[in-house]
Amino acid sequence: MYALICFARPDSAALRDQHRAAHQKFLSVNSKRILFGGPLKDTPEGPSNGALIVVDCATRQEAEAFIGADPFHRGGVYESVAVRAFKQVFPPK
Repeated sequence: MYALICFARPDSAALRDQHRAAHQKFLSVNSKRILFGGPLKDTPEGPSNGALIVVDCATRQEAEAFIGADPFHRGGVYESVAVRAFKQVFPPK
């Protein structure tokens, strides 16, 4: 299991709008591998400035390939992505 912490490029709203439909399709097609995820924001009502996606991947390389295929990443919305191994401890599985 891996956490993908995606940091959006400053002023990436236009890029996000341009790639949103393809990104949503990517998430839908890969929904069985996504344990949970959503946008990161400075305030609950504010614009997205990144994303947190936890994926069921066996290796770091698999997680990197997963995020590398995301249209937001390929389209330049994300300035950087941190890939970290993740262990769910709460709630217990």
